[in-house]
Amino acid sequence: MESREAPPDTPVPFGGTVTIFFSDIRGFTDYTEQFGDEAAYRILREHNAIVRKEIEAFGGVVVKTQGDSFMVAFKTARGAIQCAIAIQRAITESDENQAGPRIAIGIGINTGEPIQEGGDYFGSMVNLTARICASAGPGQILVAETTRHVAGRIEAVEYVDRGLHELKGFPEAKRLCEVIWRPPDAGAQAGGEAAAAKGEEEAAALTAAVQRALAVLNRVIALTHLDDPAFGPLIECQAKAGEFRLLLSRTLTERRGTSAKQVQEAILPFESLLALVTERDKLDEERWAQLDAGVARAFGRPLVTAVARGRLSAGAPVKPEPAPAAKKPEPAPALAPPRASAVQTQLAPLPPDPRVAGVRWWAGAYAAWSQWKPSGLGWAHALRGELAKHPYLLSVHVRASVDYDDGQLAGGYFLLVEHIENQSPRFTRTVVDRAVDAAGGALEPRVLGPKLYELLVDGGRLRATYPAFVRDIVGTAIPNPGVWADGGVVEHEDATVVVTRPTPAIGETQERAERLTEPKDRAAERHFDVTLQPLTTRFFYVKPGELKTPRDLEIRLAADGQPSDRAWYITLRTSLLVRSEPKLLPTTGVSLPGLGREHAGAWVALFNPEPDEIVTYELTVTVRQPRAPMPAASPFARR
Repeated sequence: MESREAPPDTPVPFGGTVTIFFSDIRGFTDYTEQFGDEAAYRILREHNAIVRKEIEAFGGVVVKTQGDSFMVAFKTARGAIQCAIAIQRAITESDENQAGPRIAIGIGINTGEPIQEGGDYFGSMVNLTARICASAGPGQILVAETTRHVAGRIEAVEYVDRGLHELKGFPEAKRLCEVIWRPPDAGAQAGGEAAAAKGEEEAAALTAAVQRALAVLNRVIALTHLDDPAFGPLIECQAKAGEFRLLLSRTLTERRGTSAKQVQEAILPFESLLALVTERDKLDEERWAQLDAGVARAFGRPLVTAVARGRLSAGAPVKPEPAPAAKKPEPAPALAPPRASAVQTQLAPLPPDPRVAGVRWWAGAYAAWSQWKPSGLGWAHALRGELAKHPYLLSVHVRASVDYDDGQLAGGYFLLVEHIENQSPRFTRTVVDRAVDAAGGALEPRVLGPKLYELLVDGGRLRATYPAFVRDIVGTAIPNPGVWADGGVVEHEDATVVVTRPTPAIGETQERAERLTEPKDRAAERHFDVTLQPLTTRFFYVKPGELKTPRDLEIRLAADGQPSDRAWYITLRTSLLVRSEPKLLPTTGVSLPGLGREHAGAWVALFNPEPDEIVTYELTVTVRQPRAPMPAASPFARR
């Protein structure tokens, strides 16, 4: 049979000079999660109609699409730039005529001589274009230097040098330019005066929106964490606020085609964060849930958790209208009940109830919580201190905690009590009475204990919230002080060491190390089988030893033989610094290339959120030499 593969000496099919254009909706995934598939599909259809119309008008050829992204080829650089401007203008106008949140797009353009085959384009020039597009912000058009020089001067268009950019996959930084476009001369259009008036209104609205947004960003940047001045999630949020503030400061002087509506939508997550911080004791559950979801999507769950615990401060609050109180001091007593209510949420915990003294796991956890709560010691510091003493705390079920360390381990579960109290305020003040009632007045530990446990599960909504509880602990305790692990893999240049425990006992201090030196053994999948009790977590790690060449790391999880996502994973920048916040492991697993170069290892936390079921997990870890690079190709798969 005749081979269809080209012989090795076949020339690479380079073509002529082409300008490649990539576009991508910004925030489309978050929009889909927030507003649903139907709304997202409507947005996608409108976006695609606009983009295809302008592409056709400017002579572009759609090479590929993938979801909300387009790859387009143009014969001229000027045509690609003018098409991008037309698209951004059309989308801005469409946004202004629509109610509800909208989504902007980013566009990247590059000019060169890619490999051409069968109507497709490949090579580093195409890959660079995709990276440029990824660097473009909402409503932004970025072009490579080559495109700027080839296109030359275009009427009503300015190029702003945005400096050198480090782009993934390219060893040298690339200089990018932003295309700043101005609307056509209103005087040349029919109804010029009306257009000018509308332009003035839009400019005034944009100015007001920018000023309001800057005030919000300044307040976000002034937020502080009461326990940890270097609290990572807040610092990252404030870094985003600083970048956005800089972008807004340029908006009024550089004509970007930005609308007031786009500014209002972009500032919404920051406003929501401020509302959570400043109105924490006033928000009802429905409003809190709305703000909580938006802030978590934008800045991560740990930041929301810090707000919920009251650990973020906005400084001195703005005083409400003082006139009525100043003129009529006598109404002050009428204002006392709300103040008393606010103070009451932080009343000292009730003393331990003797009726549940025999339920030792609860008595120990509550006693530790009631001592910590009024101490002023930050939750993060208390957590780290507890895990430094008992690193295997989460691996032991709360009701079995009295069987460890002479019962002292139960005290560590004050962390769970605090989590439940955050889910159901005042839970601890009524739980014993409710448990006694549920037990029909019986005080025997064997009767009362299960009732208390049921109330903990229900009050804390632990089936749904236990994963978030674990995530908060993972993000705080790893890598320092660390947690007890069932096992792990240490990758050296000349060997792979698989670490396990010699016995299944939780808290086992001895390790058993298997050193593998054969390439086929080192590249094989490592399977760690572990059985988790209800509401417990087990930990595994992968880290580099004496490693010179980076490795590719793959992790996946199965529960009772089926793919599972019941695990958090976190990567490290160094052995002492976290590289990323905890992420939920996809059911398909995760690939983490660059072990030893891009990151210094990973931790995986397997959790069982079921309050009454035992689950068996199989964690699969594979560490391999990096695969040989494939021939450069378009980053878009053919549709």
